Amino acid sequence: MPSLPFFTTIKPAEKLIVCLWMVFCFLVLSYKLGEVPPYHADENFYVESSLRMVESGDYITPVYHEKKRFAKPILYYWMVVSSYEIFGISLNSARLPSVLFGALSVGLVFLLGCRLFDSRVGLFSAFILPSIYLHFQISRWATTDMALSFFVLLALYFFVLLFQTNFQKNIYAYLFYLSLGLGFMVKGPPAILIPGLTALGFLIATKRKGWFADLRVGQGLVILLVIIVPWFVSMFVMHGEEFKNHIIGNEIKNRLVHDTPFSFYYVGVLFRYQLPWSLFFLFAALKQFGFLGFSSEKGVKFRERLKKWGENVSRHIKLLFKEGNESIAFCYIWILVCIILFTLLRVEHSRYMLPSCAAVAILTAKLFADIEKNPAESGEFGFKISIVITFVILLVSSLLTGIGVFILDSIPAELFALPVILFLGALSLVLFNRIGLSLVFPVALALTLTMASLSGDVLPYVSRYPMKKFAAHINQKKINSPFAVYKLGSHRARLGILTGRMVVKLHTTDEVEDFLGTSQKVYLVIKKSDWEKDFSKLDLKIIKEDQIGSKTRIKPNEITGLFDTEKLRKVLSSTETLYFMSNK
Repeated sequence: MPSLPFFTTIKPAEKLIVCLWMVFCFLVLSYKLGEVPPYHADENFYVESSLRMVESGDYITPVYHEKKRFAKPILYYWMVVSSYEIFGISLNSARLPSVLFGALSVGLVFLLGCRLFDSRVGLFSAFILPSIYLHFQISRWATTDMALSFFVLLALYFFVLLFQTNFQKNIYAYLFYLSLGLGFMVKGPPAILIPGLTALGFLIATKRKGWFADLRVGQGLVILLVIIVPWFVSMFVMHGEEFKNHIIGNEIKNRLVHDTPFSFYYVGVLFRYQLPWSLFFLFAALKQFGFLGFSSEKGVKFRERLKKWGENVSRHIKLLFKEGNESIAFCYIWILVCIILFTLLRVEHSRYMLPSCAAVAILTAKLFADIEKNPAESGEFGFKISIVITFVILLVSSLLTGIGVFILDSIPAELFALPVILFLGALSLVLFNRIGLSLVFPVALALTLTMASLSGDVLPYVSRYPMKKFAAHINQKKINSPFAVYKLGSHRARLGILTGRMVVKLHTTDEVEDFLGTSQKVYLVIKKSDWEKDFSKLDLKIIKEDQIGSKTRIKPNEITGLFDTEKLRKVLSSTETLYFMSNK
């Protein structure tokens, strides 16, 4: 890693570009932030529990569905509560902390890229990170993952500063542990395990002696205890055995002891959720580890050639840990820690790989920066095929979305933007490649705008759902009575996210009758067809009604008929009625 101060090497224009790009990313990430879908069911926990805190005045114990929720520490709830207090209670407010951390991560990855390599790598990293699907989408959800990723990135940044100053500046060590503690209070142990194991693995791999003293572990533990212990002690004092049993049972035992088999799930996540950048990352990794660019003499037997190829790979891996290459090794260790940690835990959630996105962005940026210095490398087959596949992805996506826009009837004008953005992205990729300019910015811009259009305009329109209309009525009237949905699957989560209220799911007619039979005023969302079939004799009041896209089953002999545009449009536009009803 470079040991000299790096800010003197950054051009003022690059600083300005990064600042403007961060502002742009914040605006794009917050574009139509309150739309659903896309959404994540876990948003219910933080939207509802934080609203309950505001209404009850209890800011210590999260409550979800009338039950205490001990699953996560308190810090992220406080962030959402603060947003509610400042900007008002809404889904936009609940999601705003994630947007902020997503935009701040762009500037932070620039600083880390500059520290590890140079300002060009930092700049390209800042462009790439927000255009990674995993980073973009999770930045628009009211979940703990983006805040966790930010604090992991912040902790690793301070570790790099500490390493580059030869562990002489205490302030960097203290800030490293402060970041770990804040991250822990957002999502728990992963905030310490990911940066901690990355730093430890790097120091061991580079044969750094005396790392325990260098990291000031004793002082660090004191900092962590000061940050973490107060809330946990308060919870134990308030809730006693109930809290202790949850921590030991649910959060420790159940996460470590279960029957889920091991798999390579996270390797797949690393590739598919970061397309098309993962194509370039894969090429860079294969090249750096010696899998590509190896040639042997003609006439050599296959076994001997395989042996020499293995020796070449081994030599390249050893070179990664030599002086001057530590930055590359650091990023790969970072990624491996994320993959190995969650593979061992055998919990499969794609969002768990979010903390590795910054490392992928930096290594991919390093590839483009090297090619910019040595244009001859752009002629390598692996790089060319990555460009071609990226072009095909953008062009085919443009054509498919264009066809979709053509088929759908009476659509809003903003939906036309998606195929146009994708087509311009494909076109700019070809033009920039032909004139020898870096492809990073046009591809990053196209991907970022594409995901904004998809999340803000296309998905909310294509996925016909009535919950927004019902939620608007609930929020406007400030209704605080029990709510339920009958046989509507994920719509329970949608209504809960949009209102911040507890919504239960009913599966049987007996459950519906019991729910409606109370003396309290309650509300039910139900399909008109289900209502007429099973409950039409009940005396209920229809408050609102809306249309939902119906799931039409297509028989095999009807598939060819879908090539008729009118028939296909009719199938896609078919709807059924939903009622929002009350028992009083």
